[in-house]
Amino acid sequence: MKLSPGLIGKASVILALACCYALPLPAQVDVSKVHQVFSLDYDEQQPLIGPDGRLFFSLAYHPQNNGGEEDPGDIWVGEEKADSFGTPVRIPELSTPHHDLLIGFIHPDTLLVYHQNFQNQQAVYSYFRAGSEWQRGEAQVFPGFKVNGSRFSARLDASGSIMILSMDSFGSYGNEDIYVSFRQGNSWSRPLNLGSGINTAMQELSPFLSADGRRLYYSTNAGGGSKPMAVYFSRRIGAGWRQWSTPSRLDLAPMEGFDLFYTPDPANDRAFFTNTHTSDGYGEILMLGEFKPEAIIEPGIAPLSQPPGEADTAGERVPEIAATTEPAEAAPEIRTSFEALNAGGSVILDRLLFRRGSTALADSSGMAQLEDLAAFLSARPETHISVEGHTDNYGSARLNERLSLDRARKVRELLLDMGVAEDKIRVNGWGGSRPIAPNNTAGGRAKNRRVEIKVLDQ
Repeated sequence: MKLSPGLIGKASVILALACCYALPLPAQVDVSKVHQVFSLDYDEQQPLIGPDGRLFFSLAYHPQNNGGEEDPGDIWVGEEKADSFGTPVRIPELSTPHHDLLIGFIHPDTLLVYHQNFQNQQAVYSYFRAGSEWQRGEAQVFPGFKVNGSRFSARLDASGSIMILSMDSFGSYGNEDIYVSFRQGNSWSRPLNLGSGINTAMQELSPFLSADGRRLYYSTNAGGGSKPMAVYFSRRIGAGWRQWSTPSRLDLAPMEGFDLFYTPDPANDRAFFTNTHTSDGYGEILMLGEFKPEAIIEPGIAPLSQPPGEADTAGERVPEIAATTEPAEAAPEIRTSFEALNAGGSVILDRLLFRRGSTALADSSGMAQLEDLAAFLSARPETHISVEGHTDNYGSARLNERLSLDRARKVRELLLDMGVAEDKIRVNGWGGSRPIAPNNTAGGRAKNRRVEIKVLDQ
């Protein structure tokens, strides 16, 4: 079975894990209203209706792809006919020999494409219509944008100003999580994890945000039950982006395989999604006619969630991350200057938070601080630092020392990813042996759990 990179990783292990949702078997949809859009023998993913009514999608392993039969995804398009879509054609100017994904349209003549490998980098580029073809524009800037592995999907909302993404990145709960980012000219805000109301230790894939920005559709294998990967629905609560209603499963056609890339098209009373029930595991795009999604939601599915504030290794609660507001209300990122840092000096990375007992970042809020540190070090090739990890003194001294060292190594790894030379960074883990505050109060223990940067020489 051959699946495209935008799909499932670690599938055999992840799908066998215990379910995180209690899910009854759904009622059946009228299968007669489910239609196969194309009759292709290749992997069809991420359907997207363009402003002109054409159906765009990614097609993997087709011999006409830029990279031939090994190409994991080029962008294709099909013209809508009276009651179907015509034979699709490849769009060569949007495609590379690697995985390419149409994210959406900012304007009818401007779209965004994700390239898994463009000049050896993961990148999102704008493209502009030039006659009957598309011309590459500028790379889109995302602070802290990093996709671990090859599985990525993203889509724009109807306005082209909000991007909803699925990726394994900073602050992920274990595998692919869903994030949101807001357009700021040719740049985008740092991707924000939607939180534990949506994301789990399993996989959350192929998100779609409704035109009003209130309803989220996505696929996950956290539900168990009769479907290994099913489509779920949640409503955003309030003005922020980390509070969501309890996810409910959409009752799609009762077919085997994974259901992904659910794409409602309310203007035409229909929806599209992909299903991998075919014998070779390829996805095929299906269309649901006369489909009313909210009429067939299975309610009452309990999500995997964590109480506000997670516990550190010693059982101490760390602060809950505040919800991010709407784009217009979002505060600018706080930057850190390291200019005053001289030989023998030190600074605490006060915005770098880790998840409980883990080297995984709690969120992306500390990445701007690391980016500023990386820029400082890159501009001063003579400067060498030591990354010092610390914990409080609660729990096992041996485990605390190991955890502090692993977290220091994680910071070094992130700095290396940002272009800092490896020989400029040393790491140390001191556990709870070097407190800067008393450990007999919660505030003191919070101060002792830190990552500190020391300048060795300049």
